[in-house]
Order: sequence, then C-alpha cells, then structure tokens
Amino acid sequence: MPKASRLMLAMLLTAAGPGLLLLAACGGGATADRAKADSAKMAAGPSCVSTDTTPVGLAVLDFITKAEPLPKRFLSAAGTDSAMPDDGFKVLQDKGPTYFYSSDTVAQRKIREKLEEVGPYPSMLVVFHGKTEADNGNTVTVRLGGHYVGGDDNGKVAPTRSFEVRCDTTGWKVAGSKTEGGA
Repeated sequence: MPKASRLMLAMLLTAAGPGLLLLAACGGGATADRAKADSAKMAAGPSCVSTDTTPVGLAVLDFITKAEPLPKRFLSAAGTDSAMPDDGFKVLQDKGPTYFYSSDTVAQRKIREKLEEVGPYPSMLVVFHGKTEADNGNTVTVRLGGHYVGGDDNGKVAPTRSFEVRCDTTGWKVAGSKTEGGA
C-alpha cells in the first residue's frame, strides 16, 4: 500500500474511531431492539394466523395414514369446491403419486387406465369438505372424505371425518377427530 494511502486510512480511522465506540456503547440501536423483539416472540411461541393452511395439511396426513386399506396413490378433485387446498395437496404428493381427478368421465377413464397400468395399489380420491375456524383462528375444524378408485377397492368409501386442529404454544396439532354420522 502506498504511503499516501496508509496516511489517508490512518486519518479516517482516527476520525471515525470515537464515533464507532460511541455506537457500540449505546447497544447497537435498531439491531439490538430487533433481537429483543425476536427473543420475546420466540418465548411467546408460534403465532396462529387464520390465513395459515397448516391445519388442512395436518388433517389430510391424519386422514390418509389412518385409512383402511392404506392408500399408496392419491387423487384430488380438480376445479371444484372439493379441490384440495395447497397444503393438503402437498401432503398427498409427499405420501405418493398424486393425480388430478376431473369430473369429466373421459378424463376419469384415462386416469383409471393409468392407475391400472402402474399396478394394483390402493388409490384414494381425497375430498375436501371445507374448514371452519373458532377461538380467533386458534382452532380449525377440517372436514375430509373420500373413496377408492380402481382396483379391488373400487368404490369403497372412506367416511367423512372432522378433524379438530388447534394451535398452542408448540404450534398446530390434531387435537381429535370423529367420523361424521356415527362410529
């Protein structure tokens, strides 16, 4: 480094040094305030936001993992009010091959043929029947049903179930479920 550059750097550090020390002594300003707010938020636990769709995903996971027979492939109604919300659809995709199931009979026939080609695995059309919120959005009731498509279980109904999903200090959890109409 040339002598003139070293001299300029020394002058800048000499002039800026006391200001930097003063800033450090004052606790860092907004950064420290932000860190304190983040710590308080962590201590309070997760927030339950009513626009969060996590309860749907948890209910779908519970629904499909307790179905008999255990489905290995999934269908979701396409373009209807029974279509699975994004979080629920992602759960289906994580658990196995997932297809959109149209109300068009020609498209349904093609899907059934595809399912037969791949093998005799149980395939379930999972139907979203809606959700309702209570307790300022901290409790969500999700309704799901379905039926098996193709194979030995074709037409077998998976009864509609209501899942109560609650958010507490640890996050969203399925608090309980019940089969609608009895059982």
